[in-house]
Amino acid sequence: MEKRTILLSNRVCLLIAIFTSFLTIVSFSFFGLINSTMTGFAFTLLFLTPLLLNKIGHTDASRILLAIFLSIGSLVISVLDKFNYRILEEMQYFEFRLTLLTATIIPFILFDLSERKLWISALIINLLCILLYDPIHEFFGVGYYNLGFEGPNYYFINFIVAATYLIIAASTYFLKYSFEKSEQENVDLINQLSGKQEELMLATSLVEKHRAQLEKENIQLNSSLLQSNATLTEMNHELISHNNNLQQFSYTISHNLRGPVASLQGLFSLLNPKELGENNKELFAHFNNSIKALDGTIKDLSHIIELKNDVSSVRDKVSLLAELTQIKTLLQREIIEQEVTITHEFGLSEFESVKPMVHSILYNLISNAIKYRSYERPLVITLRSQRIGKQIQIEVQDNGLGIDLVQYKDKLFGLYKRFHTHTEGKGLGLFLVKLQAESLGGSIKVSSKPGVGSTFTILLEPKDN
Repeated sequence: MEKRTILLSNRVCLLIAIFTSFLTIVSFSFFGLINSTMTGFAFTLLFLTPLLLNKIGHTDASRILLAIFLSIGSLVISVLDKFNYRILEEMQYFEFRLTLLTATIIPFILFDLSERKLWISALIINLLCILLYDPIHEFFGVGYYNLGFEGPNYYFINFIVAATYLIIAASTYFLKYSFEKSEQENVDLINQLSGKQEELMLATSLVEKHRAQLEKENIQLNSSLLQSNATLTEMNHELISHNNNLQQFSYTISHNLRGPVASLQGLFSLLNPKELGENNKELFAHFNNSIKALDGTIKDLSHIIELKNDVSSVRDKVSLLAELTQIKTLLQREIIEQEVTITHEFGLSEFESVKPMVHSILYNLISNAIKYRSYERPLVITLRSQRIGKQIQIEVQDNGLGIDLVQYKDKLFGLYKRFHTHTEGKGLGLFLVKLQAESLGGSIKVSSKPGVGSTFTILLEPKDN
């Protein structure tokens, strides 16, 4: 520890001596052999004194002198410097203050914080050199105002320099504190590691003993995993086969039934209701309505199957504003007749997705809002969009009739589910919206209150470039 202290103080001593030598040479080259130049040369030699003191074992005295020499030397040279010129510049009263501030950190470099008396004494002496800078100059008749300068706020510079000194000292103190704390923690950690070395060696031997056993168990585990993987692969093939069979069955139901239904519709179109008896007219009407209902159900089923199996849909850039404009055109008659107001707040107006599906989602939600409007107030529909993480959030809010979620929450997105019977509808819209949102890797949720309105929130997974 003492060897490191001597080495550190010697290096600082040489650095300061080199620094003052450089300044002395520069001063000599510009101003010749004046008082301040000769004094600078003398202080350069004086800064080498700590090297001798360290050699003979007086390390504390060496460090004290080294910690205060720069401040005292700067003050002495600054006074002497004012006697060398007939015409002085104001800058000559400020330049040496920089050296005084530089001297602030030297005590923290040379002393440990445990050596309080030494580094606090050095700091106090350095601070006194700053505070007495002007009084000493005035004592020798070379003060700022003694020589005719008239800066009204000149003395205020002393407070600024003193405050800067305190800031540098405090900052350096905390830096030194953190460094010494980390250093002590490292020493403690090294001691702990040394103490744990035998435990680690013992643990290593135990690990070696268990390694062979683990290798044997790993071979058995790999064998079990291979067997389980083969079983899972077989089950996966079976599930794919079952899924294909279900899809084929769905297509058969939806497509093969279209022909007979179309034939029935054709046959009924050939019948002339006027030729039927009065007793058969009502029966004819029931048959006709049943066939139309069956045809509609088959079309709905086909549409649902197409959505569930459409894995190759092309994703394009979707403009919410363009889709909303198109939907307004499609629903123009209803919007005008029902005096509907549609507004939008698109925080995100464009993204990549399957355009027909996004269009269908918005169309179904807006048309539903118009269909189930309240007759007590004008209908206002508001669309909002924003990006949340990697997802796109779209909200469709209305002030319509609302839905009793306590009663219908579990049935809300079911197929052919309706919650208001005063208007026509098949209850397919919300089912399709949920199906399309999930097909796009997203989800839908709703908040609603009867008599207030509903807000449908769709989260989509975009495919950005």
